[in-house]
Amino acid sequence: MRSHGFRVTSAILATLGCLEQSDEALSHEALTLKLGEQAPDRVTLYRILERLIQAGIVQKYTDSSRTQHFSLKQDVAMGSFECDRCHHVIPIENDPVLAAAMQLVKARLTEQGMAEREVTLASYGICSDCNQPPQS
Repeated sequence: MRSHGFRVTSAILATLGCLEQSDEALSHEALTLKLGEQAPDRVTLYRILERLIQAGIVQKYTDSSRTQHFSLKQDVAMGSFECDRCHHVIPIENDPVLAAAMQLVKARLTEQGMAEREVTLASYGICSDCNQPPQS
């Protein structure tokens, strides 16, 4: 943390620990609830998350209702999947075929004279947990 210019505070450590323990990206509200008594005030948490994003430690996803979700940056993640039912935002793992498709999108944008800043993969549907048939 110090190598990224951070003071190592209990709020930063608690935030990182909470994100590390989660298997899905967490909204600001969900992160505050999981942190419980360790949660810093709302503005401080936003500042911590923004600094962690700038340092390349945390990544941000925006869901269909424009709610931001945060997770530890994974070199294997190349996008996100949002479940229409439970609204969990799940990182999509990197895959050579998907990476090639993303490069094709970038090439097409360049051909059309556009200078892309970022191309992300966002997918929406029903997650595997919600897609289970009801048990009798």
